[in-house]
Amino acid sequence: MPLLSDEQILEARSIDLLTYLQTHEPGSIRQNRSGEYYLAEHDSLKMSNGKWFRHSTQQGGYSALDFLVKVRGVHFVDAVQSLTGGDNPTLYKGADANKPRQPLQTPKQQSPPPKPLVLPKPNRNNDRAVAYLRGRGIGKEAISSCIKSGILYESDKHRCVFVGKDDNGVAGFACERGISDDLKKDIAGSSKRHGFALPPNEPDGHSNSALAIFESSIDCLAHATIHSIKRRWDGHRLSLGGVSSAALNGFLGRNPQINSIRLCLDNDTAGREATDRIIGELLRDKRHSHIKITVAPAPIGKDYADTAKAMSQDSISKSTINRTNDAAFNLQEE
Repeated sequence: MPLLSDEQILEARSIDLLTYLQTHEPGSIRQNRSGEYYLAEHDSLKMSNGKWFRHSTQQGGYSALDFLVKVRGVHFVDAVQSLTGGDNPTLYKGADANKPRQPLQTPKQQSPPPKPLVLPKPNRNNDRAVAYLRGRGIGKEAISSCIKSGILYESDKHRCVFVGKDDNGVAGFACERGISDDLKKDIAGSSKRHGFALPPNEPDGHSNSALAIFESSIDCLAHATIHSIKRRWDGHRLSLGGVSSAALNGFLGRNPQINSIRLCLDNDTAGREATDRIIGELLRDKRHSHIKITVAPAPIGKDYADTAKAMSQDSISKSTINRTNDAAFNLQEE
């Protein structure tokens, strides 16, 4: 039996199911009116925020690896090799890696090439998107900076579009957020390895080696807004687009100078579970042994967007804001 390295297994576990299917099996994905993705072959299997759950069998997981093993019965070793650049997976009876391999079938058909990313058509102005974000407590400075950088705009369907770019400045990821509804979806052809990210205000020096990660693009903007009041922390800010580690792994691969990470995921069960999982992944990966890890959830509400909105409301007194900045945030530079 082939041996797998810890790095291979970590890389395989970091790939979320939606990204895997969009890349290798784009024809197998469907989307309902609310923007929720599901699998054509198993329509009870729904995908959202890096997680998947198959209601008919009560199976679920966080990654494409979980799906290949639990749902398709792919041998664990072959699933890892497939996800990390090996051959196509062979299907087996059962998912126990210790059982003898009994192949049922080997896909011979090559997967179609990845669907290209086509950004939504922009609206002639960004007025509604700006108003929506301002209503969420996001500051003008953060919004304006993103629009000028081309990583935020309003689509012709009046939705916020958040764009992640690769090292060449080309869009590699985009997601939409409804302004008048709860729509949240990734644009077809997106790769979470190029998630929405905000650079530090001072890219030279200590700030360039610090990274804060969030579940959503709006949380990134909210965190930047909060720190514009009192600049006590500066660094890169990255949206995972859910709880998958794909965006983080891609970012760390492109930015080896990162030596400190703040985990600012949501203050709920899913966020806490994802935080624990990501800490474990970072600690087990020898490439990241030099990185200092800090857990810094939002001090008010479920996420940093809740905190920014609360701080923008008159009901939060100035003394409460100062106390929040000085104590709850723990924002002193590392």
